[in-house]
Amino acid sequence: MRASGSRLTVAAIAVALVASAAVAVRLAEDPVPVSATTAGGTAVAASGTAAASGTAAAASSVPAAGTPAAVVPAGAPRYRPNVVTIVADDLDSSLVKYMPNLKKLQKRGADFRRSFVVDSLCCSSRASFLTGMYPHNSKVFINTTGPDPANPIGGHVAWVKAGNDRKTFAYAMSREQGGYRTGFFGKFINHYQGTPGSAAPAGWDTFEGLTGNLYAMWGYRLASMSPGTPGSRQVATRTFGTRPTEYSTDVLRRRAVSYLKSAEREGRPYFVELAPTSVHSRASKIVRKGEPVFPAALRDRPLKGKKAKKNPKRRHGDCGPVRCNRIDVATQPGFNASRAGSRPRYADGRPAPMYGRTAKLRKSEVNRMRRYHRDRVRMAQSLDDMIGAVMRTVGPDTYIVFTSDNGYHLGHKRLGRGKTTPYDTDIRVPLIIAGPGVVRGPRYQVVQNIDLSSTFEDIAGLRPDQRRDGRSLLPILRNPRAAWSRYAFVEHTKPVRDLADPDNEAISLETPSYLAIRSADAMLVRYDTRRGDPTGYTYEYYTGLSRPRAFESTNLYNPRDPAVQALLRRLEAFADCEGAECVTLTR
Repeated sequence: MRASGSRLTVAAIAVALVASAAVAVRLAEDPVPVSATTAGGTAVAASGTAAASGTAAAASSVPAAGTPAAVVPAGAPRYRPNVVTIVADDLDSSLVKYMPNLKKLQKRGADFRRSFVVDSLCCSSRASFLTGMYPHNSKVFINTTGPDPANPIGGHVAWVKAGNDRKTFAYAMSREQGGYRTGFFGKFINHYQGTPGSAAPAGWDTFEGLTGNLYAMWGYRLASMSPGTPGSRQVATRTFGTRPTEYSTDVLRRRAVSYLKSAEREGRPYFVELAPTSVHSRASKIVRKGEPVFPAALRDRPLKGKKAKKNPKRRHGDCGPVRCNRIDVATQPGFNASRAGSRPRYADGRPAPMYGRTAKLRKSEVNRMRRYHRDRVRMAQSLDDMIGAVMRTVGPDTYIVFTSDNGYHLGHKRLGRGKTTPYDTDIRVPLIIAGPGVVRGPRYQVVQNIDLSSTFEDIAGLRPDQRRDGRSLLPILRNPRAAWSRYAFVEHTKPVRDLADPDNEAISLETPSYLAIRSADAMLVRYDTRRGDPTGYTYEYYTGLSRPRAFESTNLYNPRDPAVQALLRRLEAFADCEGAECVTLTR
């Protein structure tokens, strides 16, 4: 009997070890509620009281406070946190320091310092964010339809033709196996019309999309699913006027907060995307007299007359923690810097023609860039108010994600204002994620906006779609030092001239199509200056980009450089990669 008892004891220990290992594996795989983190944000094991009683954890699909998802009994519903994502428009990283609520979120979560978009252009970048696919796979390359309407290459027409509505993370999360309630508020894919009676994009249980004059911030339309018709996905439109309360960022904030409060009461897991048009320029249309190019909410603009005398601190408007008149874009790295050293090179190393402006900015132009930058900072304040409202509304089991569709430059390397270039001002964007199990602090891994689609599916407990060209960021959120990708890819198609294009700045029409590969410290760009003819390819290569205040100043392209040759091989393989092939190329 003694021997039999020993065998039983050994067996019991073995079972216990296997059970402990299983718990450890699930702890590594499942998000941990924020209540199970230390003040510093590091995940810790819960006391296990709820697991011992066997009642509290089994009573709900969300673990009790202080109980990680790993101790939910077998057969119980999986822990599924909520997600709220805010996607800004044209917000470059230089604006983050002027947004106090975003800075609070930054301190609460993971701050990705090397986050890049797949294209510094609204439509293609947003399509890639929603689908997790590079432009050559999403088939959305530019903002507008393109020269041949029968074969669209951009805008909502190309999005629909590629069947992208059913390729998004929202579509996967909203289906039965996902179980998420999904809501969208703001700018969808460029040139989404929101025609009354048309169906709302698939994947969204609630959809409120900006249409019409959306960049003017007033005088726009909002296409929403028809109220009072259960099961109907048809949209109806409402036109907003020019009253101060109708500023679009504020309207979206109020409507989204109302939705979030309802979702919090319901208890079903939810995903919400807020996509205001802040801080995009107003394009060409003006609906209020004397509107600046970057129209901030009226409360954030400079005061005049008696109001300015009564409140001298706000005389120059609201720029967050800094007085607006003390902000100077001319102090940024690369402002008005000569481009002589960055001339592109042909494949054999010979100098090639330059694109865009090369002349030094005049004093009047420098002052204009200063004014634009301050107006963008003012415009960012209503966006920051939106972030603060979300932070106050959601519960502890909610991820909050903030990013932008692309960056923006003002006077960088004498290029005036705009985007579309492969330079950091345009392709590097803020990415801040706070929520359950996120270890606070900076992240230095190279990541891209296509990674977010897989991340959201991973959070929802879904296996990321095999079509995704990115990968889930959850491992980095839990471990700041997790091994990760070394490279990011950028794919830009030169847009056609179209007055309906909101990004019709001069530089957008001058930047050639290109492919680029970016590491933590270097970047190689291959411009296509002759429409696919390899003899017309020109190159730029920069190193030292990880240094403080570094920018792309001297083109070091040398066809005999082994580092250049290695990057070129990856770039050539990237052009038609899909799914796992693309992921492999980033490693």
